Amino acid sequence: MSKNPHTVKVTMNLTDRDVDNTDKIRKIFHARSNAAAVSDALSVTVTLASMISEGKEILVRNKKGEIERIVIAGLG
Repeated sequence: MSKNPHTVKVTMNLTDRDVDNTDKIRKIFHARSNAAAVSDALSVTVTLASMISEGKEILVRNKKGEIERIVIAGLG
């Protein structure tokens, strides 16, 4: 990845829910800004969507040790 990737300015109208989600992502990823949080979220989404489109499953282990399958609406 380039140190100085080309950037494009994007303007979005966000709902209150979108703003709350962006703030949560910013805190989880320790992102420096909401724009960085959105960028992080896009990267994670692309990675997961690519894996699912390749026929892979996304699995997580909960606190009880049980395996749960992650389902993303519109994929798979």
